[in-house]
Amino acid sequence: MKFQTAMCAATLLFFAQVNAHAQQSVGASNIQIEVNGSVMTPGTLNVAQGSRLSDALIAAQPTSKAYLPGIMFLSGQAKGNQVRLRAGLEHDLGELQRSTRPPVQEAAAVLAAWLEGAEATGRVLQTVDIRLLQVQPHTNPVLQDGDSVEVPERPTTIRVMGAVKAECRLRHEPLREARDYLRDCETSAAADRNHLYVVQPDGIVQKLGIASWNRADPQSVAPGGTVYVPLSESAASIVDETFNADFAAFLATQPIIF
Repeated sequence: MKFQTAMCAATLLFFAQVNAHAQQSVGASNIQIEVNGSVMTPGTLNVAQGSRLSDALIAAQPTSKAYLPGIMFLSGQAKGNQVRLRAGLEHDLGELQRSTRPPVQEAAAVLAAWLEGAEATGRVLQTVDIRLLQVQPHTNPVLQDGDSVEVPERPTTIRVMGAVKAECRLRHEPLREARDYLRDCETSAAADRNHLYVVQPDGIVQKLGIASWNRADPQSVAPGGTVYVPLSESAASIVDETFNADFAAFLATQPIIF
């Protein structure tokens, strides 16, 4: 009982400090940010200049259903590089659709259609843990006017896409290896047989060996993650030897799937 009382007192003190900070910022030079999704107070927030991502999350109060690994911190400063990355991918896919190999043409056309509907988001890739953000300032970015934060609910599926016959949305299975999901999603003749990419919901990208000669240690996919089946290196390297890595990097900027 004493422990529970102490915890309750500590929680009340914590939110009192947050409210005091918010009151002190009134009349100061403020900026506006948007926080939406699975939070108690969605919408526009006025925060003091110099506030950080953790301040916005504390003020918005994520709900019990919030999925912190999938949080998207969107910054206008990061968007420019993603616009250029997208343009480069669009160009490469146009070239790949002129390949002399029909499977490569088809796979490139599918990826080009997906890319057409995917915008540069400005997502800043990082793992979001409110307590960790508070004690490690280098992982806790300073907010700029117009930044936004999207807080999703926990998803129940993962996606398999890339050099596959058709994009697959599969039920997430805890601890199931990434390569095992390929059994439920037919790959294309243009697929790389040696590697695949895992894009975790926090934006971390992992390149895994899946052939007998380079097989990586078992790697699971978190809910909302994506398994990207790359084009064969012989096909992709004709336009850009980093095409597959670049495509996986762009995938990491997109919202998680449900």
